[in-house]
Amino acid sequence: MILALLALAACKDKPASTDTIDVAKAMPNLPLPPDAQFVSKSGSPDAVQLVFQSRATPALVEDFYRDVFTAEPWRLVGDSKDATGTTVLYAEQNGPPMWVRIAPSGRGARVEIAGADPTADTSFVRRSRGARDSANALRPLKR
Repeated sequence: MILALLALAACKDKPASTDTIDVAKAMPNLPLPPDAQFVSKSGSPDAVQLVFQSRATPALVEDFYRDVFTAEPWRLVGDSKDATGTTVLYAEQNGPPMWVRIAPSGRGARVEIAGADPTADTSFVRRSRGARDSANALRPLKR
């Protein structure tokens, strides 16, 4: 019985970490969607995501972000739409990049904005550094 209680206690969810990057650091130039309400914030020490619900149509929100990301200091790098009608934009600046997902939602659009600390040593950065390291390069087989 005691072992069962200990096992049950060990399975209990651990509280979520409150260590998340400051929004101002990950998104110093944060363009908020038109006619939107804040829904949620989530993140890690290296990245953060903000979610908004806009009463504007997805097309209007898409046009807003395309206008923002094609003007200084931004450069629109990626612009795609999936089969569900969700638009994904990726923009860079002289600072942290930004990802924006715009999905149809009821009578408006759900807008997810993600930003990251460009100086963070994330696992992706570590893997890409390792790929450039000549010690990790693929070598042809000798025959």
